[in-house]
Amino acid sequence: MNWIEEQCQNIDDSMKKNNSKKTYQLVKDLTSTKQRRTTTIQDKDGKCLTEEQDILKRWSEYCSELYNYRATGDP
Repeated sequence: MNWIEEQCQNIDDSMKKNNSKKTYQLVKDLTSTKQRRTTTIQDKDGKCLTEEQDILKRWSEYCSELYNYRATGDP
């Protein structure tokens, strides 16, 4: 039995037991799209930044360039 068949079997079992809450949750888990949070960004040279402070600094630089003003304060 593959993964999707197992999920369908679990849904079927919960329906047979009249467990609508569990059935709803299983269907929701199976059909919902999950968005992952991106924790990296590239600097001007294409290097991936992974540290939070580096990422915040890069966003500050990007916004400053985009809107053509100098952001004040520490990001």
